[in-house]
Amino acid sequence: MSDHIKGAIRANRLPIWVLAAITVLAVAEPWIRQAQSSRPWRDFTGQTPFVAVTVTSSSVTPEGLQLMGDMIKRRCEYRGLAAYVVIGGTSYRAVVDTSAEEELRPPGSRPPNRLKQPWGPWEIVWPADKAIPERYELWAYHQCPREKTVQVNLFVEGKWEGR
Repeated sequence: MSDHIKGAIRANRLPIWVLAAITVLAVAEPWIRQAQSSRPWRDFTGQTPFVAVTVTSSSVTPEGLQLMGDMIKRRCEYRGLAAYVVIGGTSYRAVVDTSAEEELRPPGSRPPNRLKQPWGPWEIVWPADKAIPERYELWAYHQCPREKTVQVNLFVEGKWEGR
């Protein structure tokens, strides 16, 4: 490399580094965006609407599986629940009945709180004449401030035991 080129590189070191940094960020941007929308990142940065979800009661009923528990609600407005049951490695959508809880507490979004709040009883409706599920999943939908899309997070999952 000639002295002339070396001198030009030394004289323009800052713009070259800025251009290199912009190039790296442009290439990495899709991965950065994906990481920021991941559940571990949202948990780490406090963006997940709830934390510390526990199941305190689980019982199989003739209608399905009744669950109760507690959680800490951090942020966002509740928009709904979805339930899935897993049978033989296939996930099937199921109905979630929250009417029993609505008799105990006001329906809708809970306010954020630093303390645990109860949830349930919720019933994952799955008729006794169908195959017995191995597992269940409950997914929660929330609309969060400054986010255009509804945030969907796994609320709780576990084994379907009984029957």
